[in-house]
Amino acid sequence: MRSILSSTFGDWREGWAGAAFLLLVTSIWLLTVGTIFVQSAADGPDVGFPGPYAISHMQKIVVGLVLMAIVSSISPRKIENFASLFFWATISVLVMMLAWKLLQGGVVRWVRYGGFGFQPSELAKIATILFVARLLRPAKESQGWRLLLKIVAVAALPFLLIALQPDLGTALVFVPTVAAMLWVCGISRRHFVVLLLLGSVIAGAAFPLLHDYQKDRVLAYLGIGDVSRESAGGYQVAQSIIAIGSGGPTGKGLFLGRHHDLGYLPEDHNDFIFAVIGEEWGLVGTISVLIGFLILIFAMLGVAWKCRDPFGRLVAVGICAQIGFQAIVNQAMSVGLVPVTGLPLPFISYGGTSLCVSLAAVGIVIAIARRPVEVIHPDGLKKGTSDVRSRPLRSRVSKIEA
Repeated sequence: MRSILSSTFGDWREGWAGAAFLLLVTSIWLLTVGTIFVQSAADGPDVGFPGPYAISHMQKIVVGLVLMAIVSSISPRKIENFASLFFWATISVLVMMLAWKLLQGGVVRWVRYGGFGFQPSELAKIATILFVARLLRPAKESQGWRLLLKIVAVAALPFLLIALQPDLGTALVFVPTVAAMLWVCGISRRHFVVLLLLGSVIAGAAFPLLHDYQKDRVLAYLGIGDVSRESAGGYQVAQSIIAIGSGGPTGKGLFLGRHHDLGYLPEDHNDFIFAVIGEEWGLVGTISVLIGFLILIFAMLGVAWKCRDPFGRLVAVGICAQIGFQAIVNQAMSVGLVPVTGLPLPFISYGGTSLCVSLAAVGIVIAIARRPVEVIHPDGLKKGTSDVRSRPLRSRVSKIEA
């Protein structure tokens, strides 16, 4: 039993210096901010800390940190072997949800059993990244149209299944994620531009198929037609801007944000929690959160840069693009720069599945950071990691001869 655990998780104590430690510390900082402002937004100043929402949020954080610890101790090679099964299992759940929606009608985004519930669409984000990275691993094939169309078809499958729930905001996360992975794998500029143009044409052709409220949000944002912004998500954005602006440079003080406390700001504990931070901590607080996400993003890019395994590099880039895009869109939505999408702020917004999946995703990047190069010795008996960097062949040969 011990040998099985050792072969699966390896030495969990090694490789935590550098990017792995930075990712862990930054994630904990964002989780701490999220817990504080879930308490402020959902429980209110009259409820002692921790309130019911804060307790629930911290319980989900514990589950997410356990998942992060487990995943970060698994070899990236074993994660790659599991990618196909994980992806098709997630697709199967999404297909069953769509079938249930067709039979029952309404909106179907959650799988619930008793008091437990989760969103398969969140799992699909990570499953798609892992599966696409596995398909793109052979670098010499990455230039061909056959593989590129296969990748587009694979990404379109969860995109369509999630968009039909309907949850267009979550579905749109797949676009920049897969685009970033294709760019890093070495796709030619000509192929990349053609894919972008093709995607734009498909998006324009699909616009009439959107639900009325989705079209109203886009048209109101663009200022086209006579759609009222108040009825198309503009009320939340207006209240969010008021809350952020009233905070000033340093904010009103923790638990003293009366604008959201009086109920003017809907969804203040999840979609618009960034506005609560702006009201109570001001510009300083919002910048600190932004810096936290920038550190997370650049640390992931650093892991991708140092990783010499194509699968690990692509996974790190995909997770970086997914978390970074979601964070940027949520913050931009809070100040009216993009239409209301319903995307939560990673690590901070209240929500179990998104929180746990985000932490597990960071755990995967930590696993890659701890093992930037996996080698198997010629005798086939020893396995481990190596931090060898690209060096001139002559210097390496001279060392061997010496």
